[in-house]
Amino acid sequence: MGTFPLMPTRSLFSAYRALGVVIGLAGGTSVVSTAGCSKENPKLLVTGIDPDKGDTEGDTYVHIRGNRFTADGPRTAKVYFGGRLGRVVRFESDSDLIVQPPGGKANEVVDVLIVFDPGGKKELPKSFRYFERNNTAPTVDDLNINRGKDKK
Repeated sequence: MGTFPLMPTRSLFSAYRALGVVIGLAGGTSVVSTAGCSKENPKLLVTGIDPDKGDTEGDTYVHIRGNRFTADGPRTAKVYFGGRLGRVVRFESDSDLIVQPPGGKANEVVDVLIVFDPGGKKELPKSFRYFERNNTAPTVDDLNINRGKDKK
């Protein structure tokens, strides 16, 4: 089966997951792909991450998607974002690993390296981008249409 561009949402992930479809990355663009991921596939696979961006403070949870994360028994995982170790939160399922990335620099695009023990390594080149979150909350002054005008 082929792939096609898609703007994924949480509801789409749930629907596609129920159909056995996983979200992967192709050239940094989110795509839907059914290739290689099924209960019959005996290989440990990593197919992508969602979301593919997070804030510079590390306040994002990332889902690593794939196949056979837990089916072959206990394993550990380490996930590196641009060489910096993220925090593995939990194996959500056999096809979903939840990780909290470390902080990074605004607009920095990094490789993601997943290391399974046992199982080996998988690198997703240039697959995660950091953005700076705007922490400034609006105030009543933002509603003032005369703000900034000279008073005469």
